[in-house]
Amino acid sequence: MKEAERKRGDVEIHQASAWVLRAGVISSVSMMLLGLAISLFKDRPDVARMSSLGFKPDYLNILRQASRGNGLALIELGIFLLVLTPILRVAASMAIFAAHERDWFYAAVTFLVLLLTLASLLILR
Repeated sequence: MKEAERKRGDVEIHQASAWVLRAGVISSVSMMLLGLAISLFKDRPDVARMSSLGFKPDYLNILRQASRGNGLALIELGIFLLVLTPILRVAASMAIFAAHERDWFYAAVTFLVLLLTLASLLILR
């Protein structure tokens, strides 16, 4: 691969990674702010109850409650999106290495990192 092509590929990977990170953080913060606003104005949460609750990774229940407009569930969904953001970045990098760069070694390594990250999330659950 020529040096100019390699530099162009590096720029594309960095741009895609930056875009994924920006979009993930913006959507996460927006979701958490929406959940906070709903909690403050609609749900009127009990502060003692909120401080005693922990984050329970019951993803389907969080999605179900968030779709109903539950403020606390929207905050939890925002936290989940924030955790998911770097995982999506790794997945985007893997796709770029495989589809655009056709660099199968880096695509395989990135896929391995993605699998290990997802496995650690599921095991630590």
